[in-house]
Amino acid sequence: MNRFLVFVVGLVLCCGTSQPAKVSRKGVVSLVPSVTEIVYALGAEDQLVGNTTYCDYPDAAKHGYKVGDFQNPDLERIISLRPRLVFLCLPAHLIIADKLKELGIAYYVSRPGTIEGVFSEIDSIGKLLGVQKRAEILVHRLRGRLDSLPVYPDTPRVYLEISDVPLMTVGGGSFINGIIRKAGGYNIFGKAASEYPIVDPEFVVRADPEVILILHPGLSAGQVGNRLGWSQISAVRNMRVFDDLDMDLLFRPGPRVVEGIIELSRRLHPE
Repeated sequence: MNRFLVFVVGLVLCCGTSQPAKVSRKGVVSLVPSVTEIVYALGAEDQLVGNTTYCDYPDAAKHGYKVGDFQNPDLERIISLRPRLVFLCLPAHLIIADKLKELGIAYYVSRPGTIEGVFSEIDSIGKLLGVQKRAEILVHRLRGRLDSLPVYPDTPRVYLEISDVPLMTVGGGSFINGIIRKAGGYNIFGKAASEYPIVDPEFVVRADPEVILILHPGLSAGQVGNRLGWSQISAVRNMRVFDDLDMDLLFRPGPRVVEGIIELSRRLHPE
């Protein structure tokens, strides 16, 4: 499995149920890009003393003290900051979590498995950082943008690809599946038991998706029709294959996910 896919799957597998922790020391460290975005969106970045190399939004986050990357944060760097709280996710940061527990450093497990879960996480982080009112305002604004989306009478069949080797998509229990549904689409693998199933290319052909979304760097929209039998897929014939969506808008369960849903809805319902 390539490094890009390992990171993407590792990041999205962090989606689930949140577990708040006690707060007791100085600044906070974020090992999760989406949490870093939430902290900045709440205007609480002055409390953020460290983040990871994958924390690249907003631009100011790029210049924060780096404690390593998302997959391999440096425990010694984290400890040296003497944080009162560390934001992490499981299973990606299981070893770090165990060490922090031994050292008596509080941590918060980020696992917003649904769009509603993102709003709940914003609220929880707001409380932990002492900016609860700002969190309430942010959630209200994000809900308002979502509520402005129309109820679409049709739901085009969608195939969303997150890897070409192996060929991988998103299943019914995944965070991304909820985004597709909210944007007014029907995930052709929405009934798959696995969150991120490896798929048979012939099944995709038979399912005949009306929209294909390529969310990895291994393939361009123009190359999709070169696959055996794929030139007959409706999405290819009608030139509704897209590779221009910002992955971070969909894969990061933070404030920008609403923007991602709106952008996706524009691809699914251009009229």
